[in-house]
Amino acid sequence: MSHAFSSSRDEQAKLLDDALQAVKVQAFQMKRCVDNDRLMDGLKHCSTMLNELRTSSLTPKNYYELYLAT
Repeated sequence: MSHAFSSSRDEQAKLLDDALQAVKVQAFQMKRCVDNDRLMDGLKHCSTMLNELRTSSLTPKNYYELYLAT
């Protein structure tokens, strides 16, 4: 039972890390596009970044951490 909990915790950590990384990349790309007056491309990156929030895979605590990162 302890092993399953540890595995679940490891899986949650990986899911959160992947989502946070995607948010950081998309936020950077969005800002770069907006700075270069490429508004439509910036909005595409914004949309992709916000799609990371449409997950049901994370626990409420991890989801909140992801939400705060955006």
